[in-house]
Amino acid sequence: MWYLQEAGRGFEVSDVQAEVVNALHWAIPIPQYSVTVEVHGGEVTLRGAVERPHQRSYAEAIVRLVTGVTGVLNEIKVRAPN
Repeated sequence: MWYLQEAGRGFEVSDVQAEVVNALHWAIPIPQYSVTVEVHGGEVTLRGAVERPHQRSYAEAIVRLVTGVTGVLNEIKVRAPN
């Protein structure tokens, strides 16, 4: 398991992933279960699909605020309107 250091405090990647998933869960603009999270060494990859461009941006912004995240690759797609 990867181990991260920040300001003298250690974080296991699983802890970072749990915090990212929790942050997205409580983010009201992001529909639940629409985004998947993958973490490798503090680098977070977001995948999935949302209805609006602001949801995509918001998901990335929320994830960047999580302690232990060193970068975000946002691969979330915006669905075309019906």
